[in-house]
Amino acid sequence: MALRFHNTRPGLELIQIADAALPVARITAEVLAQDSKDLPLMEEFVLRLVEHNVSSARGIAGLLGLPENMVERTIAVLFGSDDLKWARPTAADADRAPGLRLTDKGHLTAQKAAAVAPVRVNQPLVYDQMLWKVAPYDRRTTIPRGQAEEHGMIMLPVAQSGPVNDGAITAAEITALLRENGNNKREVLQVKGISQAPARRVLPVKLLVYADPDRTDVEVGIVVDGELSQAHELALIGHGGAKALGITVAPPPERPLLDPDLEKARVPLQEVTQHRVEQAAFQLGAQAPTPGPPAVQRRPQADEIRAIGVFEHPDVLHDALTNARRRILIISPWIKNAIITTDFLSNLERRVNQGVKVDIAYGYEENDTKTDSASVRKLTNLADRYRDKFSFTRLKSTHAKVLVYDDVWVTTSFNWLSFKGDPERTYRMEEGSLVRSRQIADTQYTRYLELVSDHRR
Repeated sequence: MALRFHNTRPGLELIQIADAALPVARITAEVLAQDSKDLPLMEEFVLRLVEHNVSSARGIAGLLGLPENMVERTIAVLFGSDDLKWARPTAADADRAPGLRLTDKGHLTAQKAAAVAPVRVNQPLVYDQMLWKVAPYDRRTTIPRGQAEEHGMIMLPVAQSGPVNDGAITAAEITALLRENGNNKREVLQVKGISQAPARRVLPVKLLVYADPDRTDVEVGIVVDGELSQAHELALIGHGGAKALGITVAPPPERPLLDPDLEKARVPLQEVTQHRVEQAAFQLGAQAPTPGPPAVQRRPQADEIRAIGVFEHPDVLHDALTNARRRILIISPWIKNAIITTDFLSNLERRVNQGVKVDIAYGYEENDTKTDSASVRKLTNLADRYRDKFSFTRLKSTHAKVLVYDDVWVTTSFNWLSFKGDPERTYRMEEGSLVRSRQIADTQYTRYLELVSDHRR
């Protein structure tokens, strides 16, 4: 998402991608609807008129007020489908002239076409409370509002308070929505009434926070179902934009520096980002980038020494939790419920059960209010179950933000265990350094384990 949308605001830099919650209502509309027939309308009328003893193309054309050649083409189609035949009168209908007759199959086709009638049905829908209109969202992707609040998601504003009234949705809007969701058969003729589920729901979306170099001009984009939504952005501007959500952007913190030799070999963030953009474009089937001159080999001390941008940190942490084979060490000042999820704990326990040594340390100050006690309790319980494999330590104070797993060492200004759900909503462009080297990772791993031991509370 960062690679896709980082250049959509000329003059502004993408600072953060935050989880947000779009208020929605799950409603049920009682409607009078009719499902369209598989039989084209022209063919249906021809069959039903023949069934009522109109036996010539001229007679059918006269009753329908259509050109005779159009009717003849439809008759030819029905002959081909074995619904019509040409017959002379039998003893039972001696008074009829020779002409068109229905076959047995034609009688069945005409009866089925005549049997389709409007019916009352309950149509489940999702109502966007920010735009105050029915929307094509999948009901299964909505979540309880309480769950969104627990995970620290930013709550987007609603257009108005109160329930969705009966007159808020028209039959045409529901029909158009069904078409958008791929249901091309049902046509809603009338909305009889609307009932709304009492439970408050939200649709998870993404906020793209952009800012100028001075961090004074802040804009917010809203990604709904994977696409930037101009309608939601305009609605948010009407409510006060980023300021109304309490979003501010601060100058970037100082990046922890590597040793001079490693700094010299470090590939800068701009070059890393450009390479990732080119890779993404190539994977999406775009034209491969034009080959440039061979890159200068600048990494004699390690397999990889490069910058890591703010948006890559969660991916690196996920890689550690799902692919580490020997060790994981995480140091983070704060811990948040939005990070210590069921998936996080499951992945961590899976690593431990597969023989991975895990060490997590946290702590910023004596009376720390930025750490969620529920997450601390969950990690403490897990550590108590695996005392010989998992160490969870409260430090007196730490500014370190470190991740070591297997042969990878990442030092950064990024808070590994609290990068979501910050109630202050002050965002900054975090940057770090990733070093992939067995020797360097071993050295840093030993160093930080000693630091944890020395600074235990």
